[in-house]
Amino acid sequence: MTSFYLESLGCAKNLVDSEAFAAILLRAGLEASETPEEADLVLVNTCSFLVDSLRELDEVLAELAFLKQDGCIEKLVVTGCVMNRGLEEFRGLYPEVDAWIGLKDFAALERWLGLESIGKYPRQPIQSGFHRYLRISDGCSNNCSYCAIPSIRGKMCSVPLEDLVREAEELARIEDSPPLELVLIAQDTANYGMDLYGRQALPELLERLQAIPQYQWIRVMYMHPDHFDPAWLPLWKRLPKLLPYFEIPVQHSEDHILRAMNRRRGRADLEYLFGSILERVPDAVLRTTLISGFPGETRTDALALKSFVAHIPFLHLGVFNYSPEEGTPAAKLTGQVPPTTAERRREKLLSLQNSRATKMLEKYVGQTVSVLVEEESGGEDEDLYSGRVWFQAPEVDGLTFVHGKDLVPGRIYQVEITDVIDVDLFGEALQA
Repeated sequence: MTSFYLESLGCAKNLVDSEAFAAILLRAGLEASETPEEADLVLVNTCSFLVDSLRELDEVLAELAFLKQDGCIEKLVVTGCVMNRGLEEFRGLYPEVDAWIGLKDFAALERWLGLESIGKYPRQPIQSGFHRYLRISDGCSNNCSYCAIPSIRGKMCSVPLEDLVREAEELARIEDSPPLELVLIAQDTANYGMDLYGRQALPELLERLQAIPQYQWIRVMYMHPDHFDPAWLPLWKRLPKLLPYFEIPVQHSEDHILRAMNRRRGRADLEYLFGSILERVPDAVLRTTLISGFPGETRTDALALKSFVAHIPFLHLGVFNYSPEEGTPAAKLTGQVPPTTAERRREKLLSLQNSRATKMLEKYVGQTVSVLVEEESGGEDEDLYSGRVWFQAPEVDGLTFVHGKDLVPGRIYQVEITDVIDVDLFGEALQA
């Protein structure tokens, strides 16, 4: 074998594991291929968080099994969350798989490849762009009633602060595409450190990361509303690299739904929290996610949730239909909402949000903002580039398209915004 292709399914938190697997494959002397058809070995790092994730995995493995039967692939390896949810079913369906590697069992892949274990697993970035993800904890101990994560990835396990600083420094030194942005991720970043230190250590971590010179932007994702402390807000004023981008996934607004989800803060608490952020950090941008059709959600609850969204200026908002996951307490609740009803309510929320987000973005027309240019647009216009304003998180928010002469991807430019289309911005670079 001389080459490999790595298929990383699921979210950015899974991507971190994929990058550790990629580093092992490179150490084994294999070169990365751009497509599975060009590779001798294909490794699939799976997600099994939702039923839809398992359906996607089935589609991916069916295609790869066909390629292996056709002689295009020599070896097929599967790892990731499916090892703790759905393994027996998929093992029976896909005898073409040569090895099933345990979740995060990097040493097992080393043994399978005939490598000596090094005991420490650096990461080889496999995503495009000039950002790096830093997973500050794995697993979750919140036990939200709808979520299968604790049964798949275990209780929250924070990475020691010193190890995180060292990992961030190593990621910053990668030469081929040196990052300008560090994105902190976890199932619950706000509760980082509670299991290790008996206290929330996110502020200490941010202080340390601020000192790494290569990063110009630091972004924190997945801050659980029950654990976000408004006393931290001065950090977003004092640390110049820390972006005032607040992703706080509330999932719903109504008290009885939140209690059924096993969440502590109710609607009044959430309204106070977001009000405090906007009052104390005037340039703050808000992002959240919601679940439509949770068991027990009535038409009145859906209208109340819509009203909640209308009154809090979320620039970015995602809505997901409730999915009854096997083994979760919510799957046994009475009052299950028909999927068609959940989807109809979801569409109404998104329709409200999309029109409002465009209007909110229009205020930037005529303003000059900092844009991280990431690549040429690839169209007929040679002077058009794509990138992100500081309030656009990688992979989940819109893009900014910039006209400019000889711009260099991987640099931050001052850009005058000239137009808005849906959630994308357009502008002119003021300097090359």
